[in-house]
Amino acid sequence: MKNLKYYLLSTLLLFSITNLFSQDIGIELDRNEGIIEGVFIKKDNIVFELDSSNSNIKNIYIFSYDSLSERFFYDPIYDFRPRRWLELHSGVRLYINSYSSVDYAKNYSDNSFAGIVGSVIKVDDVEIEYHKRIGNNRIIGIVGKIKSVNDIPISYHKNYSENQRGGYMGKISSIDDINFDFHNKHTYSDLGNYIGKLKEINGVKFEYNQNYSGNINKGSVGKISKIGNIKIEYFKNYSSNSASGIVGKFKSITGADKRVIIY
Repeated sequence: MKNLKYYLLSTLLLFSITNLFSQDIGIELDRNEGIIEGVFIKKDNIVFELDSSNSNIKNIYIFSYDSLSERFFYDPIYDFRPRRWLELHSGVRLYINSYSSVDYAKNYSDNSFAGIVGSVIKVDDVEIEYHKRIGNNRIIGIVGKIKSVNDIPISYHKNYSENQRGGYMGKISSIDDINFDFHNKHTYSDLGNYIGKLKEINGVKFEYNQNYSGNINKGSVGKISKIGNIKIEYFKNYSSNSASGIVGKFKSITGADKRVIIY
């Protein structure tokens, strides 16, 4: 009987750990402002951090082992971050614990046209590739942006009319097999002030407080209200809340979604 209990407990723990470490999307949420401050994407031993506009890569964290990248991904604090960093093109930082060699983009014509001459293209065995000034890259606004890291491809939204209307042309479209969609411009997104904001990452949907009649969402219109199965609430525009000066302030975050971590 004891062996059976031990087996069941071990199976449950293994199932929980497997589900926990299947997560590869992290969302840094400013609860007071109701905005997404950053997005973290984990791919094996590499963690990508997007900036506050959720459109460009801000930092890249390279770890020696998957276990170290997992520890940082589930709690991205300074203590767990690799100790050293190098600046890539356009202020993107690459963090790594140690390195013994660095290579840079040479003064070739295609590199010169892309404005990446002198930019880091290799750190030990980590290779960084940038978008060149070819095709529609200049129009899209991605010349010099990171194209790949160690064969992990990074793509951006093209210059399609709907992307331009939504203001997300040139924003991140995918990191490997993780896809990013943004809200287009339409009546509700315009009234709700979430045009161009995150709409979905690999099936995880992002919803925002609407501008309903009656002004019930006063103070929280456009604030993030749902991330997957996780619900974020703010104090409604009721008389008691208005008298207390708390209309639109953060109230609660409830629910869980095994696909995403909220920081």
